Amino acid sequence: MFMKTLEERRKKLCRLLREEGIQKAVIGEPMNIVYLTGIHIVPYERFYGLVADAEKEEFTMINPGVDTGCMKGTLREVTYQDENGPFEAVKEVVGTCDVLAVDKKYYSMAVGELFSGLQCRITDIGMCAAKLRMYKDDREVETMQFAAKIVDEAIAYVSDRIRPGMTEKELNMMLYTYMSRYPGFITDEFIILVLAAANSANPHGVSGDYAFKEGDIVLMDFCAYYNYYWSDITRCVFVGEAKDPKLVEIYEIVRRANLAAISAVRPGVKAKEIDKAARDVITEAGYGELFLHRTGHGLGLSVHEEPYITAVNELVLEEGMTFTIEPGIYIEGTGGVRIEDDILVTKDGCRILTGTSKKLEDHIIRY
Repeated sequence: MFMKTLEERRKKLCRLLREEGIQKAVIGEPMNIVYLTGIHIVPYERFYGLVADAEKEEFTMINPGVDTGCMKGTLREVTYQDENGPFEAVKEVVGTCDVLAVDKKYYSMAVGELFSGLQCRITDIGMCAAKLRMYKDDREVETMQFAAKIVDEAIAYVSDRIRPGMTEKELNMMLYTYMSRYPGFITDEFIILVLAAANSANPHGVSGDYAFKEGDIVLMDFCAYYNYYWSDITRCVFVGEAKDPKLVEIYEIVRRANLAAISAVRPGVKAKEIDKAARDVITEAGYGELFLHRTGHGLGLSVHEEPYITAVNELVLEEGMTFTIEPGIYIEGTGGVRIEDDILVTKDGCRILTGTSKKLEDHIIRY
């Protein structure tokens, strides 16, 4: 059944390429390859390219000899040896065509020079693969829902164990260790941010040696990477009690912004309208300049992908799209609050995949 799904995805990609006037494409981004083949590759420094012939609807993998058989017999492979490099293999598979699309955002300039040696016009594959990946099927949604279950349960687990004196790094590793118990949780790629007190005002800070004190806010932004699909959640807790009235104030503003954005999600609404729904709440409360980032990002095989929930994205939301909603306010020297949920666009509105409470009273750590 899954093989049929993969075949349909490849046919859809070929249709999109033909609509763009593209005859052939070289796909390198590993998550695009796994989406189209079901096989996860790890390129390291070597060249891999999944070549799509849009007219014949045929796919060929170009891969190094060290990884011969990586497609497990599902697709034709053409291999090259390290000492020779991939150019002749690429030339053999691509052959002649007027227009060749490549993953420009993925391939290096050095690989770009390789493509320039072919006798065809090079263009960007652009949104062709992203358009397919934006729409999740039932199997993908089920996987992402379980990934969301992992992060929800991880928050519940650590919330019973956070104490004054624990460091950001210790809580970071506690989250990771707990999630790694799940079969299917992938341990070679993960993102966990634990930032406490004034450190939480840095949206992309790094967990360090800061030890929690009574009354501190602790921001946890982390993911579960489960069977190659991501969940992503952010919650803030207070150690013992919420002492700082300014943090209590912005917590409630951010929570309202999160709920307002979620309430706006439904098919037919533009991505920028979701951003505006969150941003308006924060701006009207007087903190607009301290909302430092977009409202959300797409989620799926990659932790950041289309659709992006920004103030300028004209994309119209459709059923099956998945993304985060994560407004925040960050006050330097005091602390920051971000509340993030994973959202699936449904036929009539949306479904929240992450289930952890957002009420302030549920995030006071008692001990």
